[in-house]
Amino acid sequence: MPVPVACPTCHRDGTDEANRIISKVLHGKTQPLPPPSVNALLNSVQASLAPHLVDALKDAVVQELAAQRRELLAAQQTAAAELTELARRLEAVQTPLLERLRAYEQRISELENDLADQSKENRELLKLKIDLLREQIETERRTSRVNFN
Repeated sequence: MPVPVACPTCHRDGTDEANRIISKVLHGKTQPLPPPSVNALLNSVQASLAPHLVDALKDAVVQELAAQRRELLAAQQTAAAELTELARRLEAVQTPLLERLRAYEQRISELENDLADQSKENRELLKLKIDLLREQIETERRTSRVNFN
């Protein structure tokens, strides 16, 4: 054998045994091997396949996890895009409403000022009307006084 040979299950060195089998085959001195018992054969197959099955299972789990991760990332990107669109739409609706609110507040302030001005004007008009009525009363008193002297 050009390199050492070891049992894949128990890692026992089998280089010498492999060299003997090769020399028998090359020199024509081989004997047929006795059939192994079914249990021994099953044990050896199970022992030799177990690491491969574990590796295959690990690979399958890792691939499934990777696929789930890709799906989650795609779902996250979709959700982020939807949130961005929702924020844009909310801002598009909110901006005109805020402008209307500012306009209403400004108009309310103007109307309050107008009302205050009107109250002043009404007071002045009422004072003028009262003064005018007083003058009329005074004028009527003067003209309606009978002079008995």
